[in-house]
Amino acid sequence: MDPLTHTLVGANLASTRLGEKTRLAAAALVIGANLPDVDAILYFIGHDDFALEFRRGWTHGVLAIFVLPLILAAVLKLIDRRADLRWLLFLSSIAILTHPTLDWLNNYGMRWLMPFRGTWFYGDSVYIMDPFLWLVLGCGWLAGRRPTPWLIGGWIFFTAAISWVVARRNLQYLIVVAVVALILLAALLWRAKRSFAATALIVASIYIGARLAIHAATAMEIRRTLPGVERVMAAPHPIDPLRWDVVAEVGDAYRYGRFTWLDRTLRLNDHRIPVAKETPVWAAARDEPSIRGFITWARFPWYETFPDPRGIRVEIHDARYAVRRRPGGGFGGVTVVIPDPATRQQRR
Repeated sequence: MDPLTHTLVGANLASTRLGEKTRLAAAALVIGANLPDVDAILYFIGHDDFALEFRRGWTHGVLAIFVLPLILAAVLKLIDRRADLRWLLFLSSIAILTHPTLDWLNNYGMRWLMPFRGTWFYGDSVYIMDPFLWLVLGCGWLAGRRPTPWLIGGWIFFTAAISWVVARRNLQYLIVVAVVALILLAALLWRAKRSFAATALIVASIYIGARLAIHAATAMEIRRTLPGVERVMAAPHPIDPLRWDVVAEVGDAYRYGRFTWLDRTLRLNDHRIPVAKETPVWAAARDEPSIRGFITWARFPWYETFPDPRGIRVEIHDARYAVRRRPGGGFGGVTVVIPDPATRQQRR
């Protein structure tokens, strides 16, 4: 999930009685809810492919779930020795566990067993930036608070940051961001007499559970409708819980399209994407060190080859994000040039 959702989960936890258990309890909950994303720093120091290989692994897996709370609780105890270490450890554990759980919900994936096994797990149920969760968790935390300059500044910062990210992906969803932002501002300015944090967490949990149930039913319906499916992804729509984007591996091809519950219909594109088969070109491209992170992360890989003065240009994509060719790569795709195997064989 996005940083705003993680932060709001921690902030709502801190606004319940858990935030009163000891000194720095709120810090343990808010920092802990975001701490596993420390691995994202690799994106800011120019190591995109390594970051993709490392992401949602070591700092999100089972070992981190046990180690990170110890580190966070110890650091907070050093900051304030009057804080109760046992409560800090307990609260840090709860907050840190919420992070990989939320990350697992979307179709980007999570590696729960890292560093012991690199298997990816996918919830495929909640969009990575879910406006309903922003609304519920944001209103639950903001209602009843005094609109201080810090809170107004935080509202401006997150509204600008989310708008920038959404605008880069799909401009039409900016109206959704604007509506959510205005409702959250209204919640902040509303002089409620009590906090709704606990209620917000309960409603958000029910919503997530409903999304999981709808996804399970959708996947079953797709498998029933489309014979011969080996693997299927039903990815959530950011707004409509009854609309799901589908990628299915059927034989030696990927089929993609959309399933909607309004008419209970699976609509597939006529175009088929060939599944990446074991060939000398694919083996050479897959073993290229510069794209090892992408290969580790790719869920539905496929590729195209093009002539290049240096050999063969191989454009590799992941059907989750790139069902059409995107020259030069981009998110969901990478490009690598390998020597022509035929030319290399002739030289021998």
